[in-house]
Amino acid sequence: MALKGKDPVSGTDLTGHEWDGIKELDTPVPWAARWALWISIIIAALFWVFYPSFPGARDYAKGLLGYSSRSEVVAELQQANADREMTFAPFASQDLEELAADPTLEARYSASISKLYADNCAACHRNDLKGQPGFPNLVDGHWLWSGAPEEVEATIRYGINAQHDDTRIAQMLAFGADGMIEKQQVEEVTEFVLALSGKQHDATAAGAGRLIFEENCAACHGDDGRGGYEIGAPDLGDERWIYGGDRDEIYHSIYHGRQGVMPAWEGRLSDAQIRMLTLYLLWNAEDAPS
Repeated sequence: MALKGKDPVSGTDLTGHEWDGIKELDTPVPWAARWALWISIIIAALFWVFYPSFPGARDYAKGLLGYSSRSEVVAELQQANADREMTFAPFASQDLEELAADPTLEARYSASISKLYADNCAACHRNDLKGQPGFPNLVDGHWLWSGAPEEVEATIRYGINAQHDDTRIAQMLAFGADGMIEKQQVEEVTEFVLALSGKQHDATAAGAGRLIFEENCAACHGDDGRGGYEIGAPDLGDERWIYGGDRDEIYHSIYHGRQGVMPAWEGRLSDAQIRMLTLYLLWNAEDAPS
């Protein structure tokens, strides 16, 4: 058994513990620390009694005050939703064309709606709305199903080639890969499409490609290649290209086909939010109503 003794310097009792010649003084815990400990225990006990604390087999101790942070959060969210609905009430029922032509709405709401766009659309169409490669430019005024407000809204609501009963269907057939035309014919149609958009091309091959185009492509793109709004066929005579307008990209589109997908936002966004996005696109498009 260790000898306790006293410290020769301070005269304080020793505990009898020693480590490498260092002896431990038997000094009590300061009174302030003891009081702080007991006070904290009392406060903790009061919290256990008045606030939610111990879990049970099927429930938990709710406390005498019945406080719940979940209830506070739910109430705050409900109030925030109510405030938002009131703020954006004009978008719920008014005519889209009238809303798009109202400059006061654009000035008041465009910045707010841009955040909705950034959260849901910018990943594909970019923050500036000009589109990633393979996704349409939304500000150039060139629309696949026209820029009429109701058509833009329908595209956002139902998507393209999406998992929705009313989705728009758009597919460019793989004319070469599926053996509908020969490789040489794909090359000739490529030259004709280049000619349509005023690009450098082989005139002889383009002349042959015209006949192939009329037989295989005009049903969707029209005899002049200017596209068809009814089926979402793009205009081939302008300088706007979703997948690129150089010779290699055009050849790839004709040979392998294209089938882009846009998700249907109905059910993910509210009706008012879909209409807000519609207006945001119309406000930023070159041919927006004015």
